[in-house]
Amino acid sequence: MHDAVREAFATIKANKMRSGLVILGVMIGISSLMAMVATVSGLNAFIASSMSGKGTPIISLSKIDFLAGESIKEMLKRKSFTISDAEALEGIDHVIGVQVQYGRGMAVRYRDRKAQLISVAGSNLDLLHVQSISVREGRYFTENEIEHRRPYVVLGDKVAGSLFRYEDPLGKNIRIGNREYSVLGVFSDRKTIFGGMSENFLVLPYTTYERDFLLKNEDLGINLIIDHKENIAEVEESVRALMRMRRKVPLGEPDDFAVISADEVVKFTESITDQVALVLVVLASIALMIGGIGVMVIMLVSVTERTHEIGIRKAIGASRGQITWQFLIEAAVLSGVGGFLGLLTGISLAILISLLLGFPFILPLGWVFFAVFMSVGVGLFFGIFPARKAARLDPIDALRYE
Repeated sequence: MHDAVREAFATIKANKMRSGLVILGVMIGISSLMAMVATVSGLNAFIASSMSGKGTPIISLSKIDFLAGESIKEMLKRKSFTISDAEALEGIDHVIGVQVQYGRGMAVRYRDRKAQLISVAGSNLDLLHVQSISVREGRYFTENEIEHRRPYVVLGDKVAGSLFRYEDPLGKNIRIGNREYSVLGVFSDRKTIFGGMSENFLVLPYTTYERDFLLKNEDLGINLIIDHKENIAEVEESVRALMRMRRKVPLGEPDDFAVISADEVVKFTESITDQVALVLVVLASIALMIGGIGVMVIMLVSVTERTHEIGIRKAIGASRGQITWQFLIEAAVLSGVGGFLGLLTGISLAILISLLLGFPFILPLGWVFFAVFMSVGVGLFFGIFPARKAARLDPIDALRYE
């Protein structure tokens, strides 16, 4: 076994170009697989963390059920939610908080600096919990400031950086439209693709937003914070019953709203990422197949070149099994080297992607073992035919081969 492995590495060293091409083919397949698995796993974890409010379940009210494929046209026909709806929802058992949120893109100015399409949101105290975000500098609004419609804002990290650069933003005044607002605080750096807020955002009291920016029929977002996961179903039924009554939905008619839990959104997005992952697995398998065909071709060439050597081995007593085993080990080593390099490359790519996109790096250990098995298995599978051909050579004919 040891001698066969050593001879396999000697063969790779003696035929660097063609061995390198085979190794590259297997490496591409394995690295693609590892990068894909780690990225999808990290994305799913990122989505799950983005959709939960500091570990507690969140339920959202929507005018349409986008998970069921309801259209935007249907949304335009339906009534918007109101602050009184949110206040009524606070009385439901197991609801420990209700976040309300208006918002749209606007231009924001500080002196001669201007930031375009900033997500200006009007919200309440529960935003901090639902959005899983903290204030890095300064502070957030108080209930009293929300009640009295104070002209205060808390800036997202990127907005603060673009408007103030090297200045301290606290206490400075910015302009949104024709009105001035005092900066109370700056949020911590935050990367998320859910929750209705981008990285370029600022928040002011929802009462201030209503006074200064609210448009006719502008939608109000409502998110409910639930005490325990096991109470989600009960709360959903209570919310549905209450909202049907408040929106005067006739008995027997379908809801003109949707109650969507964060878990449902996570499952929905995971179903999409799983489909993408399946496509990527197929592509990685094709790359591995190409690498395997390369292994078979290289081993067939190797058998032809070493026919005389095979004849000598048989003449001095080597059995068919020993010859077969020798070439199978060479094929497995060839693809195994490609698999090892692919594993390192794929992990490096996944780490790079996670750093660039802000995803956690997650690579299930089972997939690492699967990659090792696949890389060695490809070599063994595609090496069978060349190995059997070598084992079946007639020793007399092999010794005469030049």
